Amino acid sequence: MRRLIIILIVFAAFPVSAIAGLPVFTDDTGTLGPGKWEINVGVDIDRRHSETHYDAPALDINYGFGERIQLNYSTSWIVLDSRGEGIKNGLSNSEVAVKWRFLDEDRHGIAVSVYPRIVFNNPTSSADRGLVDKGTVYRLPVQVEKKIGIININPEFGHDFHAGGKDSWLYGVALKYAEIKGLELLGEIFGSADNSFRRHEIVTNIGLRLDISNYSSLLASIGKGIHHAGDQPMLLSYLGIQFRL
Repeated sequence: MRRLIIILIVFAAFPVSAIAGLPVFTDDTGTLGPGKWEINVGVDIDRRHSETHYDAPALDINYGFGERIQLNYSTSWIVLDSRGEGIKNGLSNSEVAVKWRFLDEDRHGIAVSVYPRIVFNNPTSSADRGLVDKGTVYRLPVQVEKKIGIININPEFGHDFHAGGKDSWLYGVALKYAEIKGLELLGEIFGSADNSFRRHEIVTNIGLRLDISNYSSLLASIGKGIHHAGDQPMLLSYLGIQFRL
């Protein structure tokens, strides 16, 4: 926690601009623009005391529909290495989402978007084998962006409605430094909680985006859980390539 605070203070010492999603968890209000594609392909690792979860590869596809709307589809191939159970793998759930930015900072003083998402089981045995949760999840998050002095801050807050019960909350805040041409540095605190806010999982992340060409960028992040409970992430990491068409 102390290290992340130091990093965010360092970021705050420089001008920052708009924020985006990958390679961190917190989503932003930005959209791609009409007819533009963004495809992210990477490897995601979540290591805990009892298991290590790999998304290898993780696929995230985005399409700009007009100036204010962005369509999204994501899925991955899961490899789960559980202590005492060995390794099993299979297709993850599918996620379909639509982002709508209905306020712009240059016109309204603040940018605000909603990013409703549906997470559903694919017609495979992954849910029966414990690779993914069973049932459908309806997620309704809200993203905000506001420049305060030299700092651009991007909070997000939302709710997950589980078809089988056990609803949950998500929340996060991210900062970005993007004054070096072709390089973006990011930091975030992101969390989730049960419906009563009695049980939390809070993680810290730092990441970067480095342009490789006019049409591609390297994405990378690393983080961990703040709490030291047995079920908290010991290591979170993402490494991928972004293609822009």
